[in-house]
Amino acid sequence: MLRATLLPLLVLTAFAAEEPVPTHLKVKASFTRLDKDGKPEIYAEPTVITVDGKQTTIRVGSAEEGVVFTVTPKVNKDGTLTLDADLESREAPPAVSSVPAVTPAVPTQPPRAKSNLPFFHGVLTKDKLFSIEDAAGKRQWVPLGRRIDGWTLRSYDEKREALTLSRLGQSVELVLHKAVILDAPAPLVAVSRAKTTVTLQPGQPALIGGANGRKISLEAEILDVTK
Repeated sequence: MLRATLLPLLVLTAFAAEEPVPTHLKVKASFTRLDKDGKPEIYAEPTVITVDGKQTTIRVGSAEEGVVFTVTPKVNKDGTLTLDADLESREAPPAVSSVPAVTPAVPTQPPRAKSNLPFFHGVLTKDKLFSIEDAAGKRQWVPLGRRIDGWTLRSYDEKREALTLSRLGQSVELVLHKAVILDAPAPLVAVSRAKTTVTLQPGQPALIGGANGRKISLEAEILDVTK
C-alpha cells in the first residue's frame, strides 16, 4: 500500500521539475523608401523568431550596401516588449555629378567584400533561377530550395528584386546586386552605427532610424507555441 501511495507523488514531482517553455517572439523589421513618384514604399520586411532575452540578428542587403541589426527582445511584466537594437548601416555616398558615368566595352566586377552571406548577382525570372556566389567565390545558377553556404533559398519578390534566405530559424533578404562602373575609383562605403532601445505594445511598430527618404521600424509579437 505504501508503494502505491508514493508512486503518484513521484510522478507529480517529476512534472513539477520540468523547465517552463520559454516565451517565443517574432521580430520584424520594415524598410521604407521613396519610389520614383516620391511615395513611400516598403522594399524589405525580414522577420526572425527568437525567445525572451535572446539576441538575434536581422540582415538586409549585401556586404557593400545594407543594414545589420542585432536585436534583444524582452517581455515586461505589464505585457509590453522592450527591444535593445544595435544598428550598423553601410551605404555608398552619392556619386559626384561632375563625374560622368561610362559604359566600358567589357564590364568588370568590383572586388567582393568579405561576408558570411551568399552574393545575389542575377535572376532568370521565367526559369526561376538565381545567380548566387558562395563564400568560396563560386557562382552558379540555382532554383528556390537550393542550399548555399548553409542558407536555403526560400522565395523571391520580383517587384522589390529581393531574395529571401533562411538558416536555423534566421531569415535574411538579399537585394539584387547592380554594379555601377565609373571612370574614377569607387568611393569608400560609409559605415554608421547606432544603439537604441524602444518599449512598445506587441504588434505596434516603432521607428528606430532613417535618412535620405528611408525609414526603418521594428515591431515584435509574442507567439503561442503551446498550440
